Amino acid sequence: MSAPPTRARGEGLLRLVVLLVGLHSCALGLLMLLRPRWTLGLMGYGSPGDLFFPSQSGVFLLILGVCYLGALRVPSLVAVIVVSKAFAVAFLAVHALFLGAPPVIGAAAGGDAAMLAAVLWARRRAAPG
Repeated sequence: MSAPPTRARGEGLLRLVVLLVGLHSCALGLLMLLRPRWTLGLMGYGSPGDLFFPSQSGVFLLILGVCYLGALRVPSLVAVIVVSKAFAVAFLAVHALFLGAPPVIGAAAGGDAAMLAAVLWARRRAAPG
């Protein structure tokens, strides 16, 4: 027996949102890994002397992106997106509001909040019942 049309549309929507969120994280991770100075400059930071931590951030984002894309095959991994995006929003918001981060960090907090909301909304639409 197939899923009702509304739930099937919800599952398709969830897959699309997961795909977009995963690709976003992979792209940002690759930029931080392959072009850390350029990426940091684009974000309003000065050029770092040591590239270890910016590059490590790239690897971390790439790993997260791959895990997010894994949710296309293993739906329970959607919970990883929800938890990591919630932590990202909190981390970015604190830095934007209280620790003097460049304005792009506030925008990143908003972007992650939007991705979190989209995943939660799509997951709810895909849920049975």
